[in-house]
Amino acid sequence: MKNTILVTLLILSVGTGACFAAEGKKGADKTPLSAQAQSSQAANEKAIRAAAEEFVTAFNKGDAKGIGALWTTDCEYVDETGRVFRGRDTIEKEYAAFFAANPGLKMETSISSVKVVGGQSAIEDGTALVKNAGGDVVSRASYTAIHLKEGNKWLMASVRERSAPLSPRPKFEDLEWLIGDWIAAKDSRTLDLSFKWIADKKFIELLYSVRDQDTPIRSGIQIIGLDPLSGDVISWSFDSTGGYGRGQWRLLKKGIVIESGGVMPHGALTTSTDVISRIDANSFSRQSVNRRVAGQSLNDGEAVVLKRKPQ
Repeated sequence: MKNTILVTLLILSVGTGACFAAEGKKGADKTPLSAQAQSSQAANEKAIRAAAEEFVTAFNKGDAKGIGALWTTDCEYVDETGRVFRGRDTIEKEYAAFFAANPGLKMETSISSVKVVGGQSAIEDGTALVKNAGGDVVSRASYTAIHLKEGNKWLMASVRERSAPLSPRPKFEDLEWLIGDWIAAKDSRTLDLSFKWIADKKFIELLYSVRDQDTPIRSGIQIIGLDPLSGDVISWSFDSTGGYGRGQWRLLKKGIVIESGGVMPHGALTTSTDVISRIDANSFSRQSVNRRVAGQSLNDGEAVVLKRKPQ
């Protein structure tokens, strides 16, 4: 299949936002969402992220009443120690007592994903970091929040926190093996990848290009770095078609797992899981699975091997 290399490899370079453009609807099992539905989904996600920002703002002001207003009346909150609080009034009182006992705390959050389900509910996953007045980190927790839409407002119906110990973060330098130039080819198509350190080795820049014989098809750039809030390796990708994507990387002993999400040039939302397996110092394989675009499930991509170019 001539499009295979383009479809299965570009997701590494640009996230899901751009790479599905070449595949179209192949492997889909659902009718694509309309442009209106895609726009509504994007608007809902934006509103949920805005509500999350409201929560952080209220927390940093010590505003328990403002926090309470962001929950449904019959909500449930399970903190990182396992304590359960039910009802908006109970949660508001708990936060009021917490702020009185712990003045000056500040929160930062990093949202890893927002999934809107049916237009009336949504699942938000992320990490919350709390610092004292001196700027020292006192707690870090991952969380899952269930939002419900009431009228035109998104409210939290359920939040569950999980303790994230303040352990050493992933070693970004472990990605040193990626640095250099790589190539993969299938039929008449060739993909070139070039990884290099930038910004005093705080980030990695990836440039890629795809050619059909000698004719350029597309190109793009990805910036890979360490999120100082969550401690995760993340990436931002931009493609010459106009699509863009974001990935969250999990570094393993012999590879990488990347949870990606993005937006295609015409606005369709995309997600996928990408599995990178290091074969040896000069080759690695990559496969894209759990792929969705505009509400459609796509077939898993085939595993493809990239080879390091000779120096």
